[in-house]
Amino acid sequence: MLQSAERWEAIFLHPADSFGINILIRRILTVRIIGSSHIGKVRKENQDAFWFFQPAPEICAGVVCDGMGGARGGSRASAIAVETARRCFQATPQPEHIEPLFRRIVEESNRCVHDEAAGNPELTGMGTTMVLTLAIRDQVFFANVGDSRGYHIEKGGIRQITKDHSAVQELVDSGHITQRQARIHPNKNIITRAIGIEKNVVYDFYQITVVTGDIIILCSDGLSNFVDENEIQFEASGGSFDDLPKRLIDLANSRGGADNITVVAIQV
Repeated sequence: MLQSAERWEAIFLHPADSFGINILIRRILTVRIIGSSHIGKVRKENQDAFWFFQPAPEICAGVVCDGMGGARGGSRASAIAVETARRCFQATPQPEHIEPLFRRIVEESNRCVHDEAAGNPELTGMGTTMVLTLAIRDQVFFANVGDSRGYHIEKGGIRQITKDHSAVQELVDSGHITQRQARIHPNKNIITRAIGIEKNVVYDFYQITVVTGDIIILCSDGLSNFVDENEIQFEASGGSFDDLPKRLIDLANSRGGADNITVVAIQV
């Protein structure tokens, strides 16, 4: 496992100064990434899927999908979406090419899931959420469809970066309920966007700047429905980063484990 640390790069500049050399010292942030998934204590199948990779010390990517739709459909949909992301992430893009890459991942995932469902009556109606991220040094990019989330934990606070595409989020936006009420609302599992349900899909894209010590969390709603933001921040601020996903999953399971739980964590 790559260790989180700061690397330093010496760059020789031209023209040289009066001593014949000009050097710029630039700090390069490196990252670590880890993930885990659990079936929970109620469901008979884990329909979540996740994947991450780290092609260089300062670059990593991850994706979490939460499938839905029948006995077979949910796990199949999330697996298709994760495999599509894996294929698309084979080459690391330049920052200016990241949004087009994310668009390709979302649109190809949507097409593959939709087409497979259309060709198999047993899979009719299957779909999946998706949240994906790419961290390049101090820049982190997100895209999401559905209610799987991306969080940014920094010194002194936690912030939800992605916005849920859900019925309860629309109620929050309209002022009818609070964010706290949304967590226990009877319609909290109704999402308004998903990969594979319609022929076309709309996603949201975000970019943030991070510093050394920050942590990024991707998760399915099996975590966010049962563990609040302050608790996520508390777990991230203490203990080993290596078992952070497990600690968060254990916390969700201690509250009944009513859903599959998946967590991917990045440490800058």
